[in-house]
Amino acid sequence: MSNIQFDTDMLSLLPPWYREILDYQQICQTEREQMEALADSIQAVADNMFFQTMDEASIYLWEQILNIVPNPQTETLEFRQTRVISRLSSRPPFTIWFLYQKLDELIGPGRWSVNMEYPNYTLYIKSAAQNQSYATEVAFTVNRIKPAHIVYVNTPYVESGLLLSESISLTQRTFNYLLGSWNLGELPFSTDNPQGVIKTPDTPSVQPALLTDVANFVSTDVASALINGTVAVNELTKSVSGSTLTVQYTVPAGDLTEITTVALLDAEGNTLTSSTVYIPVSGATLLEHTIPVAEGVTTNG
Repeated sequence: MSNIQFDTDMLSLLPPWYREILDYQQICQTEREQMEALADSIQAVADNMFFQTMDEASIYLWEQILNIVPNPQTETLEFRQTRVISRLSSRPPFTIWFLYQKLDELIGPGRWSVNMEYPNYTLYIKSAAQNQSYATEVAFTVNRIKPAHIVYVNTPYVESGLLLSESISLTQRTFNYLLGSWNLGELPFSTDNPQGVIKTPDTPSVQPALLTDVANFVSTDVASALINGTVAVNELTKSVSGSTLTVQYTVPAGDLTEITTVALLDAEGNTLTSSTVYIPVSGATLLEHTIPVAEGVTTNG
């Protein structure tokens, strides 16, 4: 709806005796609609002067100027607006802080991390794998501003945790027979009478050692990864820190153009975890699964 407001009640401007005539009512209704359309057009002109409020047609014109090929099926208008702003604002000199600013603009504050391995001249950028529609633009931006001798590696991660909880119930056992008086089969030897829960699951009790043991067990259970249901990766790097398991592996460049599902399997090929993701693959991609084991209680609804 337009922010510009016109007085479109044309019928009220006519003399009272004309307002009862159906022809004049219809004419005024048509004029009302035309005035509202004019207000929308004026508002659209104002909106299209700024990238943040441009409509799809105006953004497409800028994409043509910048040689960007959009994909409306997977890219939102907001993302396309952000991409055009990023392309136009990328001017030297470039610094690591400039890169951080661009990642905030493209991915969002707090939704990425950067690790620079200076001895290996490798730049790792980690972000969630569930929605990587920005990954191609991040790769374009990084490759435009980084020194030529530094290798950029996209590191999507998938996080799925395990929750452990403990409850303790009290049961009173009553023996139905005394020594020397036993009527076989008349009553059970003893009866258990529940007395209620004396420790609820939401009261902390699980110790860190148990959480670490569970994380180590899961680590030994994970044997391979399966990409898109067809590509198996057997070379995994697994590590446990505290009670958090991290599984890493590399998807070689050229095998796939995009990753839509990732799964971890055991030695028998049974699926342990499975996630739906979107990761465009333009080079070697390092995937990371994070599985924290913690004490907690899940709630329904």
